[in-house]
Amino acid sequence: MLQFFYAQNTWQRENLFKNQLSNFIHAMRKLFLILFALPIILTGCKSKEMTRPAPERTPVEHRREATEVARPELDNIPTLEERFTFEKTEDKADHDPNEFFVIMGSFRSNENAHGFKNTLTNKGFKPVILLSETGFHRVCVDSYTDEREARLRVHNIRTNFPEYDDTWLLIRKE
Repeated sequence: MLQFFYAQNTWQRENLFKNQLSNFIHAMRKLFLILFALPIILTGCKSKEMTRPAPERTPVEHRREATEVARPELDNIPTLEERFTFEKTEDKADHDPNEFFVIMGSFRSNENAHGFKNTLTNKGFKPVILLSETGFHRVCVDSYTDEREARLRVHNIRTNFPEYDDTWLLIRKE
């Protein structure tokens, strides 16, 4: 650096400046290579352990006793516990003793709930409308005293009517 100040003429100063600039650019290229390119190159390399194929697994056979009934996936059914009332008194008479209700639709609008109820009636269901404490109109197609039976019904609807695969279980909150 001191050479720059001791240079005797402009030409020497320019050459020294160019050399120093060239050295600086060269150093920056090395730094860039080290800081950016090298980590990318290193992370792109796979070890031999990673490229080795996974060992083949033989399927494990599960044997069931003849008396055991195959159980469908009942634990994955969504549930909600809440208070509600029946829209019609005759529906209350039929379903009031039950605790578990199979819900196929839930609407904020009463008109939409009745439209869906009519659709389900045309498909052979016997729906009733429940008025939830949260303001929803729940369209219920069955109710049960036993939770397992209710879960089986939800599973059967989801299996036999794929368009209603969002059917769920409402549990009456006391």
